[in-house]
Amino acid sequence: MGKARYTVLGWVVWQIGSRVAKRKVAEQRVKVASAAVVALAVAVALALARATGDE
Repeated sequence: MGKARYTVLGWVVWQIGSRVAKRKVAEQRVKVASAAVVALAVAVALALARATGDE
């Protein structure tokens, strides 16, 4: 295989790899955001329960 073929092969591998990496990062962002929303909801619920329970 000549140098040009390796160059094309490298470009194709780079394109596929970068797209897969972007997709994986996007998935992780969604998971982290979801966990943050759930944690916030639990914190608010605990604060409300503590505020109304002491009366």
